[in-house]
Amino acid sequence: MMEPTVSGDQLRAVVGTFPSGITVVTVNAETGADIGLTISAFSSLSLEPAMVVFSVDSNSRSLPHLEVGAFVGISVLAEGQAEIASRFARRGIDRFEGVETIRDEHGPMLIDGAAAWFVGAVVNAFEGGDHTILTVEVHACGANEKTRPLLYQRGRVHDWAD
Repeated sequence: MMEPTVSGDQLRAVVGTFPSGITVVTVNAETGADIGLTISAFSSLSLEPAMVVFSVDSNSRSLPHLEVGAFVGISVLAEGQAEIASRFARRGIDRFEGVETIRDEHGPMLIDGAAAWFVGAVVNAFEGGDHTILTVEVHACGANEKTRPLLYQRGRVHDWAD
């Protein structure tokens, strides 16, 4: 087998040319505390059953709360919500402070005004290099047709160009 010659920095630069949305993933921990983090590696996975997938740095302090069976909320951030993306990526702060949220009946918070949202249960966790890949069976979802999602490209947050 051929040895890879691509560095992490090179891969980040090239993959970064592909724009993605920015999501905030939330879970209500067993302690009753709300946990939330910014995720850019998110995608649809399956239509039957309805599933999505996202990945989390394996060293993330939030990862232990995203165990199989946990109900998660996934908010696809909208234009104008760049500060929320930044806030949920920071450490050592109350990430929910000052952020308008809606609590789903299954427990996780959703970001109010998001472009789209999903609620579901984590069904699998797989090791994927320095990240953990989580698959989620979607129990409910919706979209705000009046807004556009926030974009992430080349390490920066962008609104859509008109």
